[in-house]
Amino acid sequence: MGGGAADQGLTCADPRSEPAVLEHRHQSHPPRVLLPRHGLPPELSSLQIPDEILAEIFLRLPTTTDLIRASGACVSFRRVAAGRSFVRRFRKLHHPPLLGFLDERGVFLPALSPYPSAPAAPAPALAADFSFSFLPAPARDWVVRDSRDGRVLLDRTCPLRKMPFREMVVCDPLHRRFLLLPPIPDDLAATVEDPILTDTSSSEAFFIPRCEDDEAATAEETSFRVIWMSQCHTKLFALVFSSNTGQWRAVPSRSWDDLLEGLAWTGSSILYCREYVYGCFYWRTGWDVNMKMLVLDTRLMEFSSMNPPHEVKYNFAVAMVEAGKGRLGMFVLADASDLSYSTRQNDGGGSSQWQMEKTISLGSGYLFRIIGSAERYLFLYRWQSSISDFRVFALDIKTFQLQQVCHAPKLCKLDAYINFPPSVLSLPTISSAVSFYVLVVRLIKLRTIILMYFVCVENEAEEMLEQGCAPSSSA
Repeated sequence: MGGGAADQGLTCADPRSEPAVLEHRHQSHPPRVLLPRHGLPPELSSLQIPDEILAEIFLRLPTTTDLIRASGACVSFRRVAAGRSFVRRFRKLHHPPLLGFLDERGVFLPALSPYPSAPAAPAPALAADFSFSFLPAPARDWVVRDSRDGRVLLDRTCPLRKMPFREMVVCDPLHRRFLLLPPIPDDLAATVEDPILTDTSSSEAFFIPRCEDDEAATAEETSFRVIWMSQCHTKLFALVFSSNTGQWRAVPSRSWDDLLEGLAWTGSSILYCREYVYGCFYWRTGWDVNMKMLVLDTRLMEFSSMNPPHEVKYNFAVAMVEAGKGRLGMFVLADASDLSYSTRQNDGGGSSQWQMEKTISLGSGYLFRIIGSAERYLFLYRWQSSISDFRVFALDIKTFQLQQVCHAPKLCKLDAYINFPPSVLSLPTISSAVSFYVLVVRLIKLRTIILMYFVCVENEAEEMLEQGCAPSSSA
């Protein structure tokens, strides 16, 4: 039957040269080419896939783990996966995983199985330096204030500056890089009038997240901004530091009466539970009938206020989230085991625009506390009243699925560490260049050491002359 090679008494000496054949199927389907059973012909097997096509294939991989595995297959795959332009494109399409949490002293709590990102959590625990031993000594004095995009913001008391001003540093623990922020200039510090010094929580420092539509910010992974904010007796003051300019600038301040009219002033800190949603920071101002939400729009750098849902006004356990489609979402821990969830359009309206969406049961027999929110997660503590076994849970805002992330030794402030594990995707987030301020400080220290040396030599020479023991010149 047919005129195949076997019918003609021919054989293939080299199986790799076996020709491709056409498969004839039903008349409604065109014939297709079948590849040889023993692989591609030599002239095709040597062809390389262009880097542009490889990049498009890699962008369509479902998870970061798949990309990391593919990048280890061969040198050409790794070259494409490690390219700066590709990494930027991939990071825009794939969010980094939640690897764990940092407490105020830099103790890293890695995600544990069965949490989805648990397999990637041990890598940063081993590769990163969360003891911050690479920071200016003594490292134990630094306190973690915020963590975002793989960076950690820390501060400590500064002996050369009065409270509430503190020394601040931004670091990348995975790549052991840091930038010591310059002190707030005297002219800006002088504008901070009558700060509250009796309450340490009256001043705070935190990162400004990059906006998704800010191409200039996303194009440079090492750029960042930090806000330092101080609650004073009459006004709220805020200053912004930009790593691009290396300078601080003031945010227009407003009086408390102008911002939060009708709020009873107690003389202590009145802002609690900072959350970031759609380019704005939100704080609550107590938990009574006059409670309002303070809002800082980071795009306009303007403060304003808004009214929360009625059920929030007598509840301290509250967290703001991004509900999707531009809507604000708010979780309230209504009782020991239930979360109420409300949403409203992000158009600056009043409390009447909040809509109750659903109530989520967390289960009985446990106590819960809201830690905060980050990206698509709401974080909670869970424990039993008679057992000091604290566990951290994450609630997925899109699926409302509650999963255990890790254990915690105690109830304390935690910052989520969301970053790509050590791989081609984990680019440095701090510039390797030493800041001008750090360089000046080092030169001043060096100059001081040299001056002290010459002073000591001069004093020693004077003492020898006074004692009549000056060395005689030798022939």
